[in-house]
Amino acid sequence: MIGLIKIFSFIIFWFLFLVLPIAVGIEAVVVAIVFFAFYCWMVFAGGPARAEKAKTKLQGALIKGETVVTTGIQMRVHALFTRRELIAITSSRLIQIRRSILGGFNMKDYQWKDLKDVQLSENTIPALAGSKLVFLTNAGGRPIVIDGVPTSVASEIYSFAQGKEQEWEEKNRIRDLEERRAASGATVVSMGNTDNNRSSNGDGIFEKLQKAKALFDSGAISDAEYQELKSKILSGAAM
Repeated sequence: MIGLIKIFSFIIFWFLFLVLPIAVGIEAVVVAIVFFAFYCWMVFAGGPARAEKAKTKLQGALIKGETVVTTGIQMRVHALFTRRELIAITSSRLIQIRRSILGGFNMKDYQWKDLKDVQLSENTIPALAGSKLVFLTNAGGRPIVIDGVPTSVASEIYSFAQGKEQEWEEKNRIRDLEERRAASGATVVSMGNTDNNRSSNGDGIFEKLQKAKALFDSGAISDAEYQELKSKILSGAAM
């Protein structure tokens, strides 16, 4: 819907801009036409060449070992009064590049580890308005909204971002477990089964079971790890 609103706003704005000067005089009409022609030249002319410059800028901004997964140019309907935006995803980050009206580039980038969720919605008339991506960050605050992304590119970005989200969730989970273990003073379980590892009395086994349960309750070990550790204790292995 936002794409249609922008189109109607664009038409109404220029209609009024070009028609109202008629009441003023021919000079005002000429000025309005010249300004409109200048606007069209600044915004629309040379679009493919500017897109290639943006891609070249992107390649120059890559760090060692970083690879580009996909790129897309914002649909024109979402940039009727501005330059279009280049959206790219790489192996390590999300990148936005926009060229200003008078030249030069503005670049923003977000590391995958700093993004926690992505949402995808298809705009009305996707062939004209594309799709919208919304990224939420771990730091909170305002989400990152990228509208007018070609639908095929948006779907590819969404799929890749979902994979990265799961990857970092697992990394953070493992890191959290390691930190909990360190805070709880957990020790590595010996995988051996020697005589020194065997408990000689019931009180020792009971203490070890209590210790294992405390680690599990604190979140330092997972349920599978707790069950394995309990099994070792009951079979005579020591913590």
